[in-house]
Amino acid sequence: MSLDCGINLEVIWFDQDVVEVLFTCSNGYFAGGAEIYLSHDDLPSLVEALRGFPSDGADTRLCEFGTFNPAHAAGGVRMNFYCSDSAGHAIVEVKLRGDGCKALGEVESVVLRIAIEPAGVDAFLAELAAMPIAFGARASLPMAK
Repeated sequence: MSLDCGINLEVIWFDQDVVEVLFTCSNGYFAGGAEIYLSHDDLPSLVEALRGFPSDGADTRLCEFGTFNPAHAAGGVRMNFYCSDSAGHAIVEVKLRGDGCKALGEVESVVLRIAIEPAGVDAFLAELAAMPIAFGARASLPMAK
């Protein structure tokens, strides 16, 4: 698992129906990772959902992938992108559930906040848009310094 501060996605398996990604996140204090199944349309949908973020200090975007249902295989991630003030300082709150977790707050789950920069979001979206569905393909949203 990568402990680089921010959000990291890596394709670890795929077929004609699904893409399995290793989703890792860290804010320097807390970190977690989960294998998440996505449809082939999920990454382009994420790019569209986050395009232009943040548009103003009140902009919020909620994105969820995988599953939070313990009866289904793999994990899930819920990302709430928002601004912490009217100056547009951006934050992403990540809720991550691993395969063995029944509910958030139990073993194999993490909830954390990561400060991000608008330019970092733009670069992340460009990486995602250009990322091939291929073993080892990666995209990263770094934490603000």
